[in-house]
Amino acid sequence: MPADERRSPPAGPALKKIDLTIARLRLLLADVSARERALEDQRRTFREQHHKLLTFSMYGDSTLDSVLAMLGDVQERLSHIDATSHSLIAIRKRAEIELESLQLTKGIEEAKVLLQQLQAKQAAPLDPADALTPEEIQAEISRLRALINEASERAAQNIERAARR
Repeated sequence: MPADERRSPPAGPALKKIDLTIARLRLLLADVSARERALEDQRRTFREQHHKLLTFSMYGDSTLDSVLAMLGDVQERLSHIDATSHSLIAIRKRAEIELESLQLTKGIEEAKVLLQQLQAKQAAPLDPADALTPEEIQAEISRLRALINEASERAAQNIERAARR
């Protein structure tokens, strides 16, 4: 068994785990979006209640103290919605960064698997039935290495960006 295979785990389970985490993050982002829409509906409802209470204070049969108490309750609920919205925004930003990083990592892992296959094909005796020429194999190896390097740099930038938040 070559030393490279002993040091790194098989790509299959790692990619499955990445796919599972990507799916979970997508579900989380969908849940965040749904909650943001629901909060916006609640925000609109509470603003309408606020305006109605202002009108009620002038034309209703209630005392000013009770209207002020009701307005305070509506304002408290609006403040809670705003705080929840800020939390959801933070979760969304972090999940989007993580999702992008995982997608980059997945692309890197897939490229590494292809690279290993091509290097094995390159080291093997020339097979006339092979669809790729040795030059095409070398060109594809170079392309995959460049892709891995570029994706690794982008992943590092994402990590730095996440650390700054």
